[in-house]
Amino acid sequence: MPNVVNQLKQVPLFANLKKGDLKAVAQLVKRSQHPAGSEICRQGRLGSTAYIVESGELRVIHVDPQGRRQEVKRLAAGAFFGETSLLLGEPRDATVEVVQDATLLSLDKDDLDQLMHERPSVLEALDMSPAVEGKRLAHHFTWQDPDEIIIVHLHKHKWVLARHIIFPIFVLLVDLVGCGYYWAHNFDQFWVLIAGALLALVPIAFITYLYLDHENDHYVVTNKRVVHEEHVLIFREARTEAPLRAVQDIQESQVGLLAQIWDFGDLIIETAGEHGHVVFREIPDPEGTREAILEQINRVQAGSRAQEMSALRDVVRRHFGISADQEEAMSPAEPPSKKHRFKLKTPAWLLAFRQVFTYFLPPLRHEQGDTITWRKHWIALLKPIAIPTLLIVAATVVAIITTWRSPANWMPALIGYSTALVFLFPWWLWKFDDWQNDIYQVTTTRIIDVERLPFYLREDRREASLGMIQNISLDIPDFVAKLLNYGSVTIETAGAGAFTFSLVKDPRSVQAEIFRRVDAFQNRQRQAELERRQAEMLDWFSVYDQVRHSKPLTPRLAPSPLQES
Repeated sequence: MPNVVNQLKQVPLFANLKKGDLKAVAQLVKRSQHPAGSEICRQGRLGSTAYIVESGELRVIHVDPQGRRQEVKRLAAGAFFGETSLLLGEPRDATVEVVQDATLLSLDKDDLDQLMHERPSVLEALDMSPAVEGKRLAHHFTWQDPDEIIIVHLHKHKWVLARHIIFPIFVLLVDLVGCGYYWAHNFDQFWVLIAGALLALVPIAFITYLYLDHENDHYVVTNKRVVHEEHVLIFREARTEAPLRAVQDIQESQVGLLAQIWDFGDLIIETAGEHGHVVFREIPDPEGTREAILEQINRVQAGSRAQEMSALRDVVRRHFGISADQEEAMSPAEPPSKKHRFKLKTPAWLLAFRQVFTYFLPPLRHEQGDTITWRKHWIALLKPIAIPTLLIVAATVVAIITTWRSPANWMPALIGYSTALVFLFPWWLWKFDDWQNDIYQVTTTRIIDVERLPFYLREDRREASLGMIQNISLDIPDFVAKLLNYGSVTIETAGAGAFTFSLVKDPRSVQAEIFRRVDAFQNRQRQAELERRQAEMLDWFSVYDQVRHSKPLTPRLAPSPLQES
């Protein structure tokens, strides 16, 4: 333990910890042996562990997006690596391999997080790099995935806010100066002060609104996507996002002398969608943000490329019987065994009743297997059924009043009421069925937009692969929509046009679910492509072995012209 404490003390991250906190951290440290040739961590994979080299030698390998493999540096005894993985859980930026048999001290993120929760003094004393500390302190958004890290979080430049509030500030100053001047010459006129204060509330409220509106406009770059999120207080909400893999070009624009002097401007982040732009308006340091996006794209591409190459190396190792230890090679967990349970059979009459109930009260979100189905919010039904509903209610009221006033005329009233229902109820049912039959779906591979005419007279279906999705935006248009939590989600695709999931309930969760499905689909596609290449390489090795172990053939010489004659 004293040796581990001393080694932790030499690491800059832990150098400022008190003796008691150092001992607490040292109790979480594990010692492990690694032979030469083993792999400690792999570029592109999520990391959760930091290491101190106690003995031996390691090398750090980085693969660029083009697949070029380069040794960056060597790590000897006393070296420390993995800070960002330990504190943030970010993917590894490099592969670390053992050159000479090594003894490593390792510290896991979950263990350190638990300790920092129990002992806040540990977190306060950690000497993090500014970049890591900034990411840890970054604002957390509800749409973030658990493994998603905020790289850049911006608002519009302060000059934009100053430009908007300069006029209400001028009005406020005129009001205060005018009221103060008038009161200075008329001390007994207290109503002037009261009137001035009341008038001042208008520009103050407007300034407050503009400030909050400025702070509610978010431009975000994560390790997975670029996002523009805009809130107009309680009145409106919109969010546009695009996965990093879909970004094709980034245009930068700085218009005007002030933009050049104070370094603010626009970034137009383009994808292959028909209207596939995520626009960062009047942000500070647009060039730096552009570089951050490109750097993150390169990082993602390099990580994917590194994993492909490492996986191919694993194939070679397995084929030739070469073993290699890996810290973060996770084996899939076995699915839990299912126990067969006795189930009571639901009576047919109850099933029929449930079907009728489900038809007239369908769920707005339904999950069956891997498919999620959404319907339009109930608010979308009100306008279509308004007229037939009002006419049915009016006919019912007329029939009741007629029967109550003239009991002897109940038969004509009933006949008239029945005749009205014969026309009105099918009309109402047609509108209801038209609303109920429009559905939006997402599966593990596709998004689907189905529009049916009532009673299946016609069906229009549009589908697109999740791999074609370029960017996703949501719009919650007004206060009522925010109150009732409904809005529209637009999915831009490459080649198939835009899909609009109109007036769906909880559009934030719809957008988040589609993004998760797209991310998972892309990961499966990459894994399938990797497995295909591995299988192809194994075929090459098999053919090579067959040729190498087969009997060599003696080439037959072509006859000379003299022999032919």
